[in-house]
Amino acid sequence: MTILARPQGTTPPPAGRGGELGRPPAEKPEARAARLALRRKLIVWSLPLVIVLLLVAVKLLTMVAIGQQARDAYAAGDVTAVQAAGDRLGLLNVIERYKAPFALGDAHVLTGDFAGARDKFEQALANAPKDRLEACEVRVNLVLSLEKLGDAAQAASGAAASKPIYDRVVVVVAQAPHGCFTPSGGTTGQELDDAKNRAQEKSKAQPAQPGDQGPQGQQPSQDKQQQLDNKTQDNQQQRAQGQGDQNSGGSRPQVARPW
Repeated sequence: MTILARPQGTTPPPAGRGGELGRPPAEKPEARAARLALRRKLIVWSLPLVIVLLLVAVKLLTMVAIGQQARDAYAAGDVTAVQAAGDRLGLLNVIERYKAPFALGDAHVLTGDFAGARDKFEQALANAPKDRLEACEVRVNLVLSLEKLGDAAQAASGAAASKPIYDRVVVVVAQAPHGCFTPSGGTTGQELDDAKNRAQEKSKAQPAQPGDQGPQGQQPSQDKQQQLDNKTQDNQQQRAQGQGDQNSGGSRPQVARPW
């Protein structure tokens, strides 16, 4: 067998681009330093975003736990715990800002402070998403608080004091989005309509005079008893998971809390 000799003066073909078959060319020190510097910059630039996302995730998970605590405290009539939950819900909350005033409004309801409840529910309604069920539920609590204030004003000072409050109930219901009155809105549509009808009837009715219900000195105790009765009804309705009270008379259903 004859082996052909390679002509003199020629060189063998390259084995590969890096000098060896299958291996990339060696990275120059300058290129490697530039690549590592770019990687460090990207990590530094993305770190704040990663921290923000982690904080948001922790905040959302924490709000779920606090929300459950608020529901349990409201069902038990624990004003202090509901107040504390509302304060914690408002801490650094830039996503669902309506939840804290909603919970704080319910804390006022438990104490019979319907003026304070109205202010918090007004704030919650302003921050609640307009196209979601939560806004309908906030609106229901607002009109119920307004109705209680109208009743107190009518009993104390007559129609001149109560009519603007009852008119506000009608306006708040009229401003409710259509979704509140659809099946997806649950019972909120019926509750809003009922509150509006009651407010209109009370506004037209002949108001009682301040002294008609007994001696002047006994009126505060009667108001206190009425507030306690309302608190008891609210707690019972909340335990029933938002179902309406089956008793006749001045009963009113209570919506489920979204916080």
